[in-house]
Amino acid sequence: MIYIGGSAPGAHIELHDVRFVVAPTIEATFPALRQQWFGSQKGIHLDSYVALHHVDGYRISLTQQAVDNQGLSLYFVNFGGYFPGRLAEFHDFTVVVAKSAADAKQRARSQVSARGLAGAEQLHKDDLLAVDDCLKIDLLDGYAIKLDYDGIKQPLAPDWMGYHPLP
Repeated sequence: MIYIGGSAPGAHIELHDVRFVVAPTIEATFPALRQQWFGSQKGIHLDSYVALHHVDGYRISLTQQAVDNQGLSLYFVNFGGYFPGRLAEFHDFTVVVAKSAADAKQRARSQVSARGLAGAEQLHKDDLLAVDDCLKIDLLDGYAIKLDYDGIKQPLAPDWMGYHPLP
C-alpha cells in the first residue's frame, strides 16, 4: 500500500492518493505509480509505503486461482474529520478484513477514532472500496486476494516515510 502525492491541473495545494501495487521492490512500482497518478507527472512523489502481509490476523497472498475466503474481503476505508479551531479536514485510513462494507466501516471507524482522528468532530467515511475488487479491476488483472487466518498481527505503520520524487 503506497501513499503518493503530487499536483493536478487547477489544484492550489498538494494532493495525495493511496495505491495498491505488487512488485518485488518499491522501485519496481514507480512505473505503475506514474501511470496510475491522475495529476501532473511533474512533482509526483512517494510519501510512505507498507508491504501488507497481514491484516486482522489474516495472511494476505495473491493468486491467479479462484479463492474461497468464506465471505471475507479485504477493505480499505478512508475517514475524514474536523478538529476544533482547524480549517482543514484531516484524514486517516485503515485496512480491515470484514464480511461486508457495513462491517468494514464499523471496524475501521473504531480504529481511526482511537488513532489519527481521536478527538475529531463530525467523523465521516470518505471512501470505501473492497481491495479485492480494486486489485482485480484496476491494478492486477487476473490476481485474487487469498486470506488465511494465522493470528499474526501487522501494525499499519510505514516501512518507509519521507519525500522521494519518482524518477
